[in-house]
Amino acid sequence: MEVGTMRRKRAAKLIARHAPDIDGTQIRIRELRPNDHKNLIRMYAHFYPKHVAFGLPPNQRTLRRRWIENLEHGRLNVIALSGRRIVGHSSIIDVPNEDFCEFIFFVHQDFRGRGIGTVLAGEICRRALCLGKKRIWLMIESANDDAVTALYRIGFRISGVHGGDYEMELDLEPVAAILCM
Repeated sequence: MEVGTMRRKRAAKLIARHAPDIDGTQIRIRELRPNDHKNLIRMYAHFYPKHVAFGLPPNQRTLRRRWIENLEHGRLNVIALSGRRIVGHSSIIDVPNEDFCEFIFFVHQDFRGRGIGTVLAGEICRRALCLGKKRIWLMIESANDDAVTALYRIGFRISGVHGGDYEMELDLEPVAAILCM
């Protein structure tokens, strides 16, 4: 099968993905709102393991609060909700004057392995395209097998290895082709 066709099929799966149903509870994906601040802080307070990905989320309460506030100011945040509880958070960090943006995402340990990260990534793709970006970039610890496998399945590819960390990128062209149909 041609590489371009494979990428378009992966992109179609990514975009077509609906919020997963977990134990009869529908997971909703939506933009982070100002009144979600306390719930987001609560999610990260109970997040495990802390300090896992390049010191994120920060282990120390004050640093964690400042980190969350910095992400909120970027206004490019998406959350996953189970009822009123935030169970996942993703954000893109715009890199001005570049064709890429940085992607971060965290799913609460009680909700991992259920497709929430994939759905969050799909929404992030839409937002990156709205910013006019062509690629999404991230760094991830190579030992985080589940996340690396999920990212690879979405279409991310390893573009560099730095010690025990992978630099990964997702080409948004196949995603743009699906969204523009």
